[in-house]
Amino acid sequence: MSEPAHSTAGATSCDSCGAPADDLARVRRVYVTPGAWDLGADEPAADTVQVVDEVEAWCFPCRSQYPHQPVED
Repeated sequence: MSEPAHSTAGATSCDSCGAPADDLARVRRVYVTPGAWDLGADEPAADTVQVVDEVEAWCFPCRSQYPHQPVED
């Protein structure tokens, strides 16, 4: 199997998808839950956003598709 187009030989792995990548950036994972998903509530629930404290290294495709917060160096 060939490596993804955004990777080079000897690259480290993305903490999100596990693919080898040489374009990793430090981020914090963000979990977003729409209040509309709480089907058991009598009243509409508020949307929730949870930012994880752990810093991860993500490749460009993961950063372009999933919610996250960049970590400033």
